[in-house]
Amino acid sequence: MPARKRNATKARTRMSPDERRAQLLRCALEVFANKGIRRAGHGEVAKLAGCAVSTVFLYFDTRDALVDAVLDEVETFYVDLAGRAHASSQPATRVLLDHGRRFRASIESHPEHALVLLNWAANARSRVWPRYIALIERMVENHRKTIERGIADGEIDPSVDAESAARIIIGYAHMSIQMRLSDFEPERSDQISQRMIAAVLSPPNSQKDAAA
Repeated sequence: MPARKRNATKARTRMSPDERRAQLLRCALEVFANKGIRRAGHGEVAKLAGCAVSTVFLYFDTRDALVDAVLDEVETFYVDLAGRAHASSQPATRVLLDHGRRFRASIESHPEHALVLLNWAANARSRVWPRYIALIERMVENHRKTIERGIADGEIDPSVDAESAARIIIGYAHMSIQMRLSDFEPERSDQISQRMIAAVLSPPNSQKDAAA
């Protein structure tokens, strides 16, 4: 192939800075999902992307910058997912169930995001822990507002503690990830989620009666 033609082909296939950064971030997500937040680094990302380590440092100049970029992606993904679900004007209970279904479906469509989220939760006392707590509180707030709307609309019993119910529902998210990634039957996972939501949204007295 003539040198001019080779150069033209190389120019056409060369990535723009935005494309390269997006590629490196995709690779970083995969590496972090497999290695964990504490162990993943520039070298593994470069190997997966097929580029020099210096290229990764060009876009993420420190390890903290690389970690933050991955967590930015994971956080944005789940915040957007929740935002779409809770923006619905459907009855509150249906919104909660729909958010759960979207979340569980995302575990299959975006397993790297789910694995990073699960690992993020295991990094207590690290630099990234306060940010994880802030994300969880944001999710709790979404659920709390939806539950309070259901109470105001007369759909949910007013004796239900909206914040407590929201925290229980959010706490089930990690169990959902574990079940989906361990080949737990999706239908069974959905059934458990529905029963959990029904239980936390039932009046306290009815829960005592069921326990008795």
